Amino acid sequence: MSLRGKTVRIIVSEPFEWNHGNLFGTIEDDRGGKKLKVRLTKEIEGSKMTSDLIELKPRYEKETFKPLLQNYSVTVGGALIEENSENFDYIIIGSVTVD
Repeated sequence: MSLRGKTVRIIVSEPFEWNHGNLFGTIEDDRGGKKLKVRLTKEIEGSKMTSDLIELKPRYEKETFKPLLQNYSVTVGGALIEENSENFDYIIIGSVTVD
């Protein structure tokens, strides 16, 4: 079962000085269960770029995004990315759940 099209909530735990609150978006691609490409509801400004696309990867080795299908959260690292580019800006650690 694909996660594409599902809306998610990302609760940011690091950096501690994060002032954007929780992030919300829609999964555009689940990239083989190892990465999620999420289109955020608003653009976020990182240190290298501003984007409304974030790529999420499980924070811990051997963890997948399968728990999202049972409404559990997954701890992730997130990087802003640009459309059709290899550029990224690692910005957060947090947890993602289907909203």
